[in-house]
Amino acid sequence: MKRLNSQQFPIKLDKAVRVTVPRPKKSRSRSEKAKEEEILLIHGIEVNREAFVKFDVIINDKDETVIRPIHSEFAGSFVHMPRMHKEGAANIKTCLRLGITHLLEDLGAEEDDGIMVTFVPKQGHGDVTIGGAKIEFDS
Repeated sequence: MKRLNSQQFPIKLDKAVRVTVPRPKKSRSRSEKAKEEEILLIHGIEVNREAFVKFDVIINDKDETVIRPIHSEFAGSFVHMPRMHKEGAANIKTCLRLGITHLLEDLGAEEDDGIMVTFVPKQGHGDVTIGGAKIEFDS
């Protein structure tokens, strides 16, 4: 398991990677939460167009090997299905946006200055690069 801080991106996802992502706002009121969803933005995801890639995203976990979608720490998954390209293989860049307001409530992490995000490759180890992760708010 690699441990990084948010300045050590981009990362090649060849094994589980844990990174601390700072939160720009904490201790939000109920009305603030109703107006704006807290979003974990994973950006600069680069993957080969012909590769099958899947990785899970887990928040504030203790052991990523036992976390499954039924656990409250599980934030979501990124999946890329292979596409044959006429001109040969080419990389594509995309992003993943995960709403985490309710997840942070469930984990009791609303007062935290940052969250620990773990990226766990499930398929296509080493075939994906992640450019960065940050928290933003969307109304």
